Amino acid sequence: MDNWINFPKKDLMLEIYFSEQNMENETLIFWNQIKISPEIWKCDDVIKDNFWVVALCKNYLIWYNDIEEGFNISRFKIKGEIVEYKASKNELNFAIEALKNKIESI
Repeated sequence: MDNWINFPKKDLMLEIYFSEQNMENETLIFWNQIKISPEIWKCDDVIKDNFWVVALCKNYLIWYNDIEEGFNISRFKIKGEIVEYKASKNELNFAIEALKNKIESI
């Protein structure tokens, strides 16, 4: 897999750091359970590109869309491949809460 990506990891880490500083306690606990060291995954759904994945939970992931400048929730079947492209401009906290709600409703 080609690991080239437009958005620098140091900028992503800053984005995550500032988000963590503003998280409610319950959100932070859930985040600490699902977060991973950022990995580059590919997405061939609508656009062939690479994106930073920052969290995994069941068959869902949270990833940063540097084209839209926001965090998204998508499904995955195979590690390293985002199944569905999303174009949300969500803050990380919102994406975490949305994933938490999705998992709790299953």
